[in-house]
Amino acid sequence: MKKDKKVINIREIPNELERGVLLSINSNNINLFTHGIHKYPAKFIPQIPRWGIKQFTRLGDKVLDPFCGSGTTLVESLLLRRNAYALEISPLARLISKVKITKINDILLEKEHLKLVKKIKKDKWSSFYWKPNLEPNLSKWFKTKVVRKLSIIKKNIEEIEDQDIKDFYTVIFSSIIRKVSNAENQSQKVYISSRFPKKYVDPIEIFLRNADRQKERLIEFSNFISGNNFVKIVETQNFKINLESNSIDFIITSPPYINAIDYINVQKLEYAWIDRFDTIKLNKLRNYQMGSGKIETSELQQNLKTVIKSIDKIARKIRNKSKKHSYILTKFYIDLEKHLKEAYRVLKINKRYCIVIGNNVIKGEFIPNNLLIKDLAKRVGFKFENEFSYLIKNRLLRIPRQGRGGDINIDNVIVFKK
Repeated sequence: MKKDKKVINIREIPNELERGVLLSINSNNINLFTHGIHKYPAKFIPQIPRWGIKQFTRLGDKVLDPFCGSGTTLVESLLLRRNAYALEISPLARLISKVKITKINDILLEKEHLKLVKKIKKDKWSSFYWKPNLEPNLSKWFKTKVVRKLSIIKKNIEEIEDQDIKDFYTVIFSSIIRKVSNAENQSQKVYISSRFPKKYVDPIEIFLRNADRQKERLIEFSNFISGNNFVKIVETQNFKINLESNSIDFIITSPPYINAIDYINVQKLEYAWIDRFDTIKLNKLRNYQMGSGKIETSELQQNLKTVIKSIDKIARKIRNKSKKHSYILTKFYIDLEKHLKEAYRVLKINKRYCIVIGNNVIKGEFIPNNLLIKDLAKRVGFKFENEFSYLIKNRLLRIPRQGRGGDINIDNVIVFKK
């Protein structure tokens, strides 16, 4: 960030924005309604999709988020009476999104809540209760009394008959796993700090407190949204969008950062306790994550190239230092081009595509993603319209993207038109 660049403090993003402006968006109340059900790495603040949806769509229009993460865009779409489609590779993210946008009858939810609270408080742990098979050993990641109390919660959630309500409490359960584990809370790498060992946190106490708070927010959301709008969440691979051409009114998304987060691995403790997803399939999905640093050694022999000279020039510089990181950068932009072509296809003519992306440093080379993506989008057929930036606050995970140990604290919001 340039030292002389003026920062504008706002609560909500205004309709008219001067190109290149830097915003400091008030981060209070970002967890209203169901937004705060589950923390998720590098997720949107609601103000970004809210601004785009209000600015570029009308009631009943169709919004698409091709990297929907934990569903911020979907919640905002329903609150603003729009329909939405979402693509997401992570099974846990799809589950969180599903729970955040599912309308549940408040009377039934209150009834099941009281029943669940009573059963959990009354239950006594048994050696027959299920517990996850975590390598190298469960006791490394969780204290014995934590395992027992998590097993009690898990058992009673599984006994809920209504699937939507079971999913709701499963997500609340998942949301406390990292907090009650021995693993460091805010690291993208799941590890146990020897310098700062964590104190015991009662899983039942934190689960019941969170469940009670999020129950009220889900009821508030359910009573607020209209029953006339829909959201469809689908799994995706190879960046295919299973929608008709020229069918979407607005696309807004934030792709994964290059070489930043292995989303599935960083939530391995949550996946282990949820116990809904096949481990072999999850490991395979890690290879399909855009921008992932998980690659096979044989792939490094490939001298990948994009169609953009500016990208290939940076990749060559990085390749002199690291074949792996050069490959990761190039593969990211090859995948991004596939995505942009599909986004262009499904978007209606004269409609907007909005992407949120930060710049970063790889092996000492500055990667101006906001500039590179303009070159790529232009080749696909998009016309650049506007760009502004905002300061990132309340980061869930510490993600070193600006050199060794530093953070990028600015995201760029870029608007293109078909």
